[in-house]
Amino acid sequence: MTENYRWSCVSSDVAWSPRDGAQLVSFHDKLFLLGGWNQYAGQRDDLAGGGVGAFESEVCSEVWCSEDDGVSWSLTTTAPWSGRHMHGAVVHDDHMWIVGSENGTPDDVWKSKDGADWELVSATVPWQDRGNQMVTVFDGSIWVLGGQAGAAGQTNFIADLKAGKPFPPVPPPLRDVWRTNDGVNWDRVTDNAPWAPRGMITGANGGVAVHDGRMWILGGGYVGAGGTTLSSLRYDLEEQPRLKARLYHNDVWSSADGHDWTQHLAEGAAPWAARSYHDTAVWDGKLWVLGGHRGIADHPSEVATEGNRNDVWYSEDGGHWQELPDTPWSPRHACAVHVHGDALYLVAGSAVTISAEQAELSRRNFTHRVESAWLPGDVWRLDRV
Repeated sequence: MTENYRWSCVSSDVAWSPRDGAQLVSFHDKLFLLGGWNQYAGQRDDLAGGGVGAFESEVCSEVWCSEDDGVSWSLTTTAPWSGRHMHGAVVHDDHMWIVGSENGTPDDVWKSKDGADWELVSATVPWQDRGNQMVTVFDGSIWVLGGQAGAAGQTNFIADLKAGKPFPPVPPPLRDVWRTNDGVNWDRVTDNAPWAPRGMITGANGGVAVHDGRMWILGGGYVGAGGTTLSSLRYDLEEQPRLKARLYHNDVWSSADGHDWTQHLAEGAAPWAARSYHDTAVWDGKLWVLGGHRGIADHPSEVATEGNRNDVWYSEDGGHWQELPDTPWSPRHACAVHVHGDALYLVAGSAVTISAEQAELSRRNFTHRVESAWLPGDVWRLDRV
């Protein structure tokens, strides 16, 4: 660890079950953990881990709250919005807001003043159905940027493949940017931002960092023709040609108005590896990129690791990046990250283990659904020393 920052484990014995794609929000001096996905929750306690709650199949609409900076957690409610994963969760107009999701691509908008009672603001929105859209708050508005449309999802890809169904058509490339003040009335800022179509970014303030009066997009992922959002991550490209349809970015873009965008870095790529399902934040006057996954196994040692990462990078200007070494938390993707109490918090995420037997089964038959044990949920914080 550098002399400037230090990670500490706040809790490794949380009440909620392991999950990824949940969102962390700091609101009224409390931490809220909203939703999330665990493919074994409610079915296999030995795989899903301990905890209580009300997972709806693999996704949940649980709202958990901590009033002691992440040490202890209580279940506030099972919210009326559908269980979801990689949804937008932000604070705006003295409310917490939920916008969209990856699973099922709902296009509803919800808000709450306390995390317990939720109001449906809008049952539909004018922008095209999508998942993994980037959501943030900037310049007094909620913003929705890009995302993914038309990719075969986690729950249906393998079944469709076994049934011999054709691949879905090429998804439309989404480069549009929208903003709203009230969740009901939306303005389209642009249909054609210059960055490549992408999503699969989460983190503080929805995953689109706001720094130096600008919105920042840091990396991200996209699924092209014949691909899937399924992140089995157990195969190299030759063994799994379908993964060639997955794209991973490590470029950096920023905008002061959502319409005109600047690409940073002369070579167009940051020193951190291209990735998706990573977290971003702004803390201590710096942009942060944390964890995520590469999506494929580039080396034999990475097979059966789920491709997860735990590297952490920071930059004051988006152009010059420095790695924070010796990360103590396990490699993971789709974590929940937020700034709270002048510290950077990281919670949950897909941190799983796969046995050698399961890895071998998946090598022989890539349609095999691997049983992967979820590590217990934990809470970490990064402080200035």
